[in-house]
Amino acid sequence: SYMRQDASVECYTEKHDGITDLALGFIVLWPVGSLVLFTSLLAACYKPLQAKSPNALTRATAFLHREYEKTWYWWEAVELARKLVLTGFVLLIPEKNAFLRLVVATLICSCYAVVLAVVRPYKRVEDNVLAVATSLALLLLFLGTNWTTIFLGIEERYQGADPADVLGFSSLTGLVNSMIALVGAVLIFFLIGAIFAARRVAKLPTFRLVSTKQLPELTLAHGLKWHLFNSHIWST
Repeated sequence: SYMRQDASVECYTEKHDGITDLALGFIVLWPVGSLVLFTSLLAACYKPLQAKSPNALTRATAFLHREYEKTWYWWEAVELARKLVLTGFVLLIPEKNAFLRLVVATLICSCYAVVLAVVRPYKRVEDNVLAVATSLALLLLFLGTNWTTIFLGIEERYQGADPADVLGFSSLTGLVNSMIALVGAVLIFFLIGAIFAARRVAKLPTFRLVSTKQLPELTLAHGLKWHLFNSHIWST
Protein backbone atom coordinates (compact mmCIF):
# COMPACT_ATOMS: atom_id res chain seq x y z
CA SER A 1 0.00 0.00 0.00
CA TYR A 2 1.03 3.61 -0.60
CA MET A 3 0.31 6.99 0.95
CA ARG A 4 -2.80 8.73 -0.36
CA GLN A 5 -1.11 12.13 -0.55
CA ASP A 6 2.08 10.82 -2.16
CA ALA A 7 1.85 7.57 -4.11
CA SER A 8 5.64 7.41 -4.39
CA VAL A 9 5.92 6.61 -0.67
CA GLU A 10 5.22 3.01 0.27
CA CYS A 11 3.64 2.45 3.65
CA TYR A 12 5.64 0.88 6.49
CA THR A 13 8.97 1.61 4.86
CA GLU A 14 11.81 3.66 6.36
CA LYS A 15 10.73 6.77 4.46
CA HIS A 16 7.15 6.32 5.57
CA ASP A 17 8.21 5.84 9.21
CA GLY A 18 10.14 9.12 9.08
CA ILE A 19 7.09 11.00 7.78
CA THR A 20 4.91 9.35 10.42
CA ASP A 21 7.27 10.33 13.25
CA LEU A 22 7.39 13.92 12.01
CA ALA A 23 3.59 14.07 11.76
CA LEU A 24 3.17 12.66 15.27
CA GLY A 25 5.65 15.22 16.58
CA PHE A 26 3.66 18.11 15.13
CA ILE A 27 0.37 16.60 16.32
CA VAL A 28 1.72 16.54 19.88
CA LEU A 29 3.48 19.91 19.59
CA TRP A 30 0.41 21.88 18.56
CA PRO A 31 -2.10 20.94 21.31
CA VAL A 32 0.39 20.43 24.14
CA GLY A 33 2.60 23.33 23.07
CA SER A 34 -0.29 25.79 22.82
CA LEU A 35 -1.54 24.81 26.29
CA VAL A 36 1.93 25.16 27.81
CA LEU A 37 2.48 28.49 26.05
CA PHE A 38 -0.83 30.00 27.19
CA THR A 39 -0.35 28.73 30.73
CA SER A 40 3.16 30.18 30.89
CA LEU A 41 1.98 33.56 29.61
CA LEU A 42 -0.85 33.69 32.11
CA ALA A 43 1.50 32.73 34.95
CA ALA A 44 3.81 35.59 33.96
CA CYS A 45 0.86 38.00 34.10
CA TYR A 46 -0.11 37.09 37.66
CA LYS A 47 1.57 39.92 39.59
CA PRO A 48 0.68 42.85 37.28
CA LEU A 49 -2.92 41.66 36.97
CA GLN A 50 -3.39 41.26 40.71
CA ALA A 51 -1.82 44.67 41.30
CA LYS A 52 -3.89 46.20 38.48
CA SER A 53 -0.70 47.57 36.97
CA PRO A 54 -0.79 46.58 33.29
CA ASN A 55 2.41 46.25 31.34
CA ALA A 56 3.31 45.35 27.79
CA LEU A 57 2.82 41.62 28.43
CA THR A 58 -0.64 41.94 30.00
CA ARG A 59 -1.79 44.19 27.17
CA ALA A 60 -0.44 41.81 24.53
CA THR A 61 -2.11 38.81 26.18
CA ALA A 62 -5.38 40.58 26.99
CA PHE A 63 -7.26 38.19 24.70
CA LEU A 64 -6.51 35.44 27.24
CA HIS A 65 -7.73 37.10 30.43
CA ARG A 66 -9.77 40.25 29.81
CA GLU A 67 -13.13 38.42 29.83
CA TYR A 68 -12.53 36.84 33.23
CA GLU A 69 -12.62 38.00 36.84
CA LYS A 70 -9.28 38.85 38.38
CA THR A 71 -9.37 35.76 40.59
CA TRP A 72 -10.01 33.49 37.61
CA TYR A 73 -7.87 35.25 35.03
CA TRP A 74 -6.22 31.90 34.17
CA TRP A 75 -9.54 30.21 33.24
CA GLU A 76 -8.73 30.31 29.52
CA ALA A 77 -6.06 27.67 30.13
CA VAL A 78 -8.67 25.43 31.79
CA GLU A 79 -11.05 25.99 28.88
CA LEU A 80 -8.33 25.12 26.37
CA ALA A 81 -7.40 21.97 28.31
CA ARG A 82 -11.05 20.87 28.30
CA LYS A 83 -11.32 21.36 24.55
CA LEU A 84 -8.09 19.46 23.92
CA VAL A 85 -9.20 16.53 26.07
CA LEU A 86 -12.65 16.29 24.47
CA THR A 87 -11.47 16.68 20.87
CA GLY A 88 -8.10 14.95 20.97
CA PHE A 89 -6.83 13.19 24.06
CA VAL A 90 -9.87 10.91 24.46
CA LEU A 91 -8.92 9.44 21.08
CA LEU A 92 -5.86 7.94 22.77
CA ILE A 93 -8.25 5.41 24.27
CA PRO A 94 -8.25 2.39 21.91
CA GLU A 95 -11.06 2.35 19.38
CA LYS A 96 -12.25 -1.03 20.66
CA ASN A 97 -13.15 0.82 23.86
CA ALA A 98 -15.13 3.50 22.02
CA PHE A 99 -17.86 3.52 24.65
CA LEU A 100 -15.23 4.29 27.29
CA ARG A 101 -14.36 7.42 25.31
CA LEU A 102 -17.96 8.58 25.64
CA VAL A 103 -18.00 7.81 29.37
CA VAL A 104 -14.80 9.80 29.98
CA ALA A 105 -16.07 12.73 27.88
CA THR A 106 -19.39 12.69 29.75
CA LEU A 107 -17.67 12.74 33.14
CA ILE A 108 -15.45 15.64 32.07
CA CYS A 109 -18.44 17.63 30.82
CA SER A 110 -20.34 16.93 34.04
CA CYS A 111 -17.50 18.09 36.30
CA TYR A 112 -16.79 21.14 34.16
CA ALA A 113 -20.43 22.25 34.10
CA VAL A 114 -20.67 22.01 37.90
CA VAL A 115 -17.40 23.87 38.49
CA LEU A 116 -18.36 26.53 35.96
CA ALA A 117 -21.69 27.13 37.66
CA VAL A 118 -19.99 27.45 41.07
CA VAL A 119 -17.00 29.68 40.28
CA ARG A 120 -18.63 31.86 37.56
CA PRO A 121 -15.28 33.04 36.15
CA TYR A 122 -16.59 35.57 33.60
CA LYS A 123 -17.03 39.24 34.35
CA ARG A 124 -20.35 39.52 32.56
CA VAL A 125 -23.36 37.73 34.00
CA GLU A 126 -24.70 36.79 30.58
CA ASP A 127 -21.38 35.17 29.68
CA ASN A 128 -21.54 32.97 32.78
CA VAL A 129 -25.12 31.96 32.00
CA LEU A 130 -24.38 31.13 28.36
CA ALA A 131 -21.20 29.23 29.32
CA VAL A 132 -23.16 27.02 31.71
CA ALA A 133 -25.89 26.57 29.09
CA THR A 134 -23.49 25.42 26.39
CA SER A 135 -21.74 23.09 28.85
CA LEU A 136 -25.07 21.49 29.80
CA ALA A 137 -26.06 21.21 26.15
CA LEU A 138 -22.78 19.44 25.38
CA LEU A 139 -23.32 17.17 28.37
CA LEU A 140 -26.80 16.27 27.13
CA LEU A 141 -25.42 15.52 23.67
CA PHE A 142 -22.86 13.12 25.16
CA LEU A 143 -25.57 11.49 27.27
CA GLY A 144 -27.70 11.11 24.15
CA THR A 145 -24.76 9.53 22.35
CA ASN A 146 -24.26 7.12 25.26
CA TRP A 147 -27.90 6.07 25.18
CA THR A 148 -27.82 5.73 21.39
CA THR A 149 -24.76 3.48 21.62
CA ILE A 150 -26.42 1.35 24.29
CA PHE A 151 -29.61 1.17 22.19
CA LEU A 152 -27.71 -0.05 19.12
CA GLY A 153 -25.61 -2.42 21.21
CA ILE A 154 -28.72 -4.09 22.64
CA GLU A 155 -30.20 -4.53 19.17
CA GLU A 156 -26.98 -5.96 17.69
CA ARG A 157 -25.81 -8.23 20.51
CA TYR A 158 -29.06 -9.49 22.00
CA GLN A 159 -31.31 -10.77 19.27
CA GLY A 160 -34.97 -10.44 20.18
CA ALA A 161 -34.28 -8.10 23.10
CA ASP A 162 -36.31 -4.92 23.30
CA PRO A 163 -34.23 -1.78 24.10
CA ALA A 164 -37.39 -0.22 25.52
CA ASP A 165 -37.09 -2.55 28.52
CA VAL A 166 -33.80 -0.83 29.43
CA LEU A 167 -33.98 2.70 28.02
CA GLY A 168 -37.71 3.27 27.75
CA PHE A 169 -37.55 4.05 24.00
CA SER A 170 -38.86 1.59 21.43
CA SER A 171 -37.14 3.28 18.48
CA LEU A 172 -33.88 5.11 17.90
CA THR A 173 -35.72 7.98 16.21
CA GLY A 174 -37.74 8.64 19.33
CA LEU A 175 -34.59 8.68 21.44
CA VAL A 176 -32.78 11.11 19.14
CA ASN A 177 -35.80 13.41 18.80
CA SER A 178 -36.22 13.51 22.58
CA MET A 179 -32.59 14.50 23.12
CA ILE A 180 -32.76 17.20 20.44
CA ALA A 181 -35.90 18.63 22.04
CA LEU A 182 -34.29 18.56 25.49
CA VAL A 183 -31.13 20.31 24.29
CA GLY A 184 -33.20 22.94 22.52
CA ALA A 185 -35.31 23.54 25.63
CA VAL A 186 -32.20 23.95 27.80
CA LEU A 187 -30.66 26.46 25.39
CA ILE A 188 -33.88 28.49 25.16
CA PHE A 189 -34.28 28.49 28.94
CA PHE A 190 -30.73 29.71 29.56
CA LEU A 191 -30.94 32.24 26.74
CA ILE A 192 -33.99 33.80 28.35
CA GLY A 193 -32.22 33.73 31.70
CA ALA A 194 -29.16 35.45 30.23
CA ILE A 195 -31.32 38.22 28.74
CA PHE A 196 -33.11 38.86 32.04
CA ALA A 197 -29.84 38.74 34.00
CA ALA A 198 -28.19 41.22 31.62
CA ARG A 199 -31.14 43.60 31.86
CA ARG A 200 -31.19 43.39 35.64
CA VAL A 201 -27.46 44.10 35.94
CA ALA A 202 -27.70 46.97 33.45
CA LYS A 203 -30.24 48.72 35.69
CA LEU A 204 -27.96 48.76 38.74
CA PRO A 205 -26.67 52.26 39.63
CA THR A 206 -23.05 51.83 38.60
CA PHE A 207 -20.55 53.73 36.48
CA ARG A 208 -20.35 52.29 32.99
CA LEU A 209 -18.54 53.15 29.80
CA VAL A 210 -20.77 54.64 27.12
CA SER A 211 -19.00 52.67 24.38
CA THR A 212 -19.34 49.17 25.89
CA LYS A 213 -22.00 49.56 28.62
CA GLN A 214 -19.58 47.67 30.89
CA LEU A 215 -17.77 48.61 34.09
CA PRO A 216 -14.52 50.50 33.44
CA GLU A 217 -11.21 48.73 33.98
CA LEU A 218 -9.51 50.77 36.71
CA THR A 219 -5.80 50.18 36.28
CA LEU A 220 -2.86 51.81 38.02
CA ALA A 221 0.41 52.86 36.44
CA HIS A 222 3.60 51.62 38.01
CA GLY A 223 4.29 53.35 41.33
CA LEU A 224 0.76 54.73 41.79
CA LYS A 225 -1.68 53.57 44.48
CA TRP A 226 -4.82 55.70 44.20
CA HIS A 227 -7.48 56.78 41.72
CA LEU A 228 -9.10 60.21 41.62
CA PHE A 229 -12.71 60.68 40.57
CA ASN A 230 -13.69 64.26 39.85
CA SER A 231 -17.41 64.84 39.33
CA HIS A 232 -18.62 68.20 38.10
CA ILE A 233 -21.88 69.49 36.62
CA TRP A 234 -21.72 72.45 34.28
CA SER A 235 -24.57 74.86 34.86
CA THR A 236 -25.78 77.53 32.45
